[in-house]
Amino acid sequence: MSDEPLVLTEADHGVMTIRLNRPQALNALTHPMRDAFLSALGQADRDPQVRCVLLTGAGRAFSVGQDVREMQDMYAERGPHLGELVTDQYNPMVSALFEMPKPVIALVNGPAAGGGLSLALACDVRIITDQTTFIPAFVKVGLAPDTGASYLLPRMLGWSRALALSISGQSVGPDQAMDWGLAHYRFATLEEATTKALELAHEFAKGPTRAMAEIRQLLLQSQTLSWDQALSLEAKVQDALGRGDDHQEAVRAFVERRTPNFHGQ
Repeated sequence: MSDEPLVLTEADHGVMTIRLNRPQALNALTHPMRDAFLSALGQADRDPQVRCVLLTGAGRAFSVGQDVREMQDMYAERGPHLGELVTDQYNPMVSALFEMPKPVIALVNGPAAGGGLSLALACDVRIITDQTTFIPAFVKVGLAPDTGASYLLPRMLGWSRALALSISGQSVGPDQAMDWGLAHYRFATLEEATTKALELAHEFAKGPTRAMAEIRQLLLQSQTLSWDQALSLEAKVQDALGRGDDHQEAVRAFVERRTPNFHGQ
């Protein structure tokens, strides 16, 4: 067994990189790895010095989701209580990622399957390479989408396309991922993709962090609101942000003809 940490973190000028680190198992998620990942997300959330999170995987995969060998051992010991597993371990991870009060970038360096796909979808921006594939593999093992995939896929792809993809479990390659809007940037090599990911992460880390988080929530909530409700929510959000330090700094910078120095407030 390797003594390497299951999740690696690195902080650099406002950016925390979180790297899933079971490359020999394509970053399949085990209980200790899920605990380590949730701990890293909590650290990123709480640390005011962290202004952007970059999530990726070690080796040739982003993550292929749940480790099936661990699942088999769990069944032998106590039976298939998957609802408990999803509720207690997977939902906290994806919620911490989706509700992170800072922008989150996924550098999807290879296959993202099952729960690994869900984690990638929960990020704000996805950067891929020519080796990236998105695989809703749940149906391949006789299960339904979880870890937020049933919520995120229809909102990204539309109901009909998300349904066809989920019941077939087909792999979505880089061309299709870009066409369908599952990915935002594509590069031929991991080196190029990493350069872009870090460049974008540092750009986000210098931005108005609170406003970025509010934008995510505003766009999310608008999908279930009426026109009047959306207008009212926009006004409420703008009122709160207008009182914030970042907006006031932006106004001063505009008047003084300089670049604003945001602090994320």
